[in-house]
Amino acid sequence: MTSTVPITLAMLLGPSLATIIDGLSTVAFVPLEVMAPVSPPSAELPGGLAVTADMSPWLQGVFLALGTLMLEDATAIAAGVLADRGTISLSTAMLGTGVGIYLGDLGLYLLGAAAARGARGTGWIRRRLPSNRLERISRWFATSGWKAIVFSRFVSGSRLPIYLGAGFTGAGFGRFAGWTFLAVLVWTPLVVGATALLGHSLTSIAERTVGTGWLAGLVVAVLLIACMQTAIVLLTNRRTLAIRCARAVRFEFWPTWAIYAPIIPWAAWNALRHGGFRTITAVNPCWPDSGMIGDSKQAGLDALDPQFVSPSFLLSPDASGHFDAAAIDAAVHHLAATGWTGADPRRWAHPVVVKPDAGARGFGVKVIGDELAFRALLGELRSPHVVQRFEPGACEVGLFFIRDPGATWDPEAPGRLFSICHKRFQHVVGDGHSTLRELIMRDRRLRLQESVFFDRFEARLDDVLPAGMSLRMGNAGNHAQGCLFVDGEDLRTPALERWVVQACARARGFHYGRLDVRFADEDACRRGDGGMILEVNGVASESTNMYDPSFGALRAWRIMRRHWSAAFRIGAAQRAAGVHGLGLCGLLRRRSAWQQLASRPTIAD
Repeated sequence: MTSTVPITLAMLLGPSLATIIDGLSTVAFVPLEVMAPVSPPSAELPGGLAVTADMSPWLQGVFLALGTLMLEDATAIAAGVLADRGTISLSTAMLGTGVGIYLGDLGLYLLGAAAARGARGTGWIRRRLPSNRLERISRWFATSGWKAIVFSRFVSGSRLPIYLGAGFTGAGFGRFAGWTFLAVLVWTPLVVGATALLGHSLTSIAERTVGTGWLAGLVVAVLLIACMQTAIVLLTNRRTLAIRCARAVRFEFWPTWAIYAPIIPWAAWNALRHGGFRTITAVNPCWPDSGMIGDSKQAGLDALDPQFVSPSFLLSPDASGHFDAAAIDAAVHHLAATGWTGADPRRWAHPVVVKPDAGARGFGVKVIGDELAFRALLGELRSPHVVQRFEPGACEVGLFFIRDPGATWDPEAPGRLFSICHKRFQHVVGDGHSTLRELIMRDRRLRLQESVFFDRFEARLDDVLPAGMSLRMGNAGNHAQGCLFVDGEDLRTPALERWVVQACARARGFHYGRLDVRFADEDACRRGDGGMILEVNGVASESTNMYDPSFGALRAWRIMRRHWSAAFRIGAAQRAAGVHGLGLCGLLRRRSAWQQLASRPTIAD
């Protein structure tokens, strides 16, 4: 039976519920008040399996087990309804459903194991799941995978990938079978029992609201699943709920749409005032769109005085999107010629940073310390990347620069330092008995972004850090990668302001944006001594001090309005001076091209 209602609800409530709703269209629930007293109560399960009251309990159980292999959750709910109406006993409903669910889970594991035998030999799998990664995943399943196996039973849509993955990676079958058995032992009575206890009341409400038939059963399923998922989150994921609440009340963790929604109407009004959308894309002629979408990191660095910039060069793949052996050899020779890497090819004296030329949010930034790793990484890349000398300085800052036009536009004006963001890299300190995972989960700040750190340190999460050992939690100075942003006005000095003006004095077409700079330490930053510019961000850059945890949303929005006002003034002056800027259609084309070239959102080192 086909209906737009199941499809719509499936889109809203997720893939697991989609199968339930679709399956309930095949389950025939007959209202009690219209059933003939001479006919035994019955129901048709997914797959056309009819269960009647006059069948033997063993056959009823077999039919329920077979039904779970077709649509698991729909059959479990149907079993609870049948037990409530007296068609089958509650013990038969639980036993038949539980056995079928357990056999289905074991079948998923075996299916994953069978797929691994053939798939591991293919080049596609070897590139994406090399043997060392498979071994790490297998070890994780052996030590901590039981948590995922148990809790996936209570999280919609997660069982299929986890159970197949357990089989594919070769996790121990005995351990998997044991933990799955315990999960089914808890899950089945919960679903079937809750349906048996609440199903009649919910069905009565549904029938009075939407009528009889499968639609009433659909409403019952939605209500039951929603109630159970809410209860399970509150009982088993209280920590996750607490973390989400903590992130929700802190502006620095708000989603992008929530941060920018109040500013968009104001920005649109300013675009109209200053001559249209092209105004904002005329600010920085060193980029085709002023650095609005997918700005080239290397192009921005090339616009500045080289003595202030960390040395770098651009590597681009060939027409097929790959770096061939000749290109990789040329890159290695270039590194050796610059003297960045030292004489030992096995372990370079100075690491290099490899990052997407059109990256965003710090994704894909890798620190490479030897030639073999460098060659392996280039063999995996499919888009232009910047290779840059690694700067070991302990103090990284975001310096927002504005060459404000004032009364008249002068592209040679010295400009000013608008704001300073001090980027503080997070650390954990070992105590000699806690694992890295436990240290992250206990830290009041790190736990708010624990998924980032869990991905980054996947292979080390179960390592115990020696007492007093400090571990730096990242190298990319980006908030999305776990870096703490605080307002850096305490670092502002006349010397630092002069350094910024000098660094941008000869900038060709750069009038507005953020410089990400690394100094040896905070004192060197205040002296404006020896800073190396790592990146230049254009008109879409943020004054990242607004993410200071002590700032609120109102203060952050005031900061945004101030620097965006300057951007519109600069853009209007640039257009008056003959810079055309890029229109909306051109921006959309650039966005499409950027999405094709942009690297996958892989976690940074």
